[in-house]
Amino acid sequence: MDPRTDDFYRRYAGRLASQPESRRSAMLPVVEAALPRGSRVLDVGAGAGRDVAGMLAAGLDAYGVEPSSEMRERALVQFPELAGRLRDGALPDLGRPFGDVAPDGFDGVVCSAVLMHVGADDLPGALSALAAMLRRSADGQQAAEGAVMLLALPEQRDGTLAEGRDVDGRSFANHAPACVAALLATIGFSLAAHTVSDAVLNATGTRWHTLTLRAADRA
Repeated sequence: MDPRTDDFYRRYAGRLASQPESRRSAMLPVVEAALPRGSRVLDVGAGAGRDVAGMLAAGLDAYGVEPSSEMRERALVQFPELAGRLRDGALPDLGRPFGDVAPDGFDGVVCSAVLMHVGADDLPGALSALAAMLRRSADGQQAAEGAVMLLALPEQRDGTLAEGRDVDGRSFANHAPACVAALLATIGFSLAAHTVSDAVLNATGTRWHTLTLRAADRA
């Protein structure tokens, strides 16, 4: 995360101290529909922990990675049940932040409102890093059949971005959902669902795309 984007989230964490986020997000029903209770899930870009806490309460074995130390600290204040479930990590190079907890990988990976901070050149590597968090196939080369990737991609309206940044100064790239799905198809994922929401388009200039992708049957 570049310094200006990191500074935004540092300040945002401070604002959350007086105005905590709602405990339920638009992403949670998508996760609940895609994964059965008991599934092990990793939230990449966990922010202040809302989705990890929501997934945990919904019966999922949820963990998160978040590069902003201030956001992780805020998460533990609002959701103390997340102690031990949040670690440092950032795209495009995640490594294995929970290799000790989930040595066989996760059943699902959630990445909501994060990929816009990854530039086009780094996008293929970031998607491969997300896929690497999932359970592996027998040959270890790809995600196991049925493993799930859930992505929420914001699309900023024309005229709201300047020099690769949004109005808050964060690094921001519009990644076309079709491009993301095509890149993931090359590493064994098929698009199961794509929904579009314009609920906040007039207020924020943002259209939201939600993608559900599953590791394909390679038999």
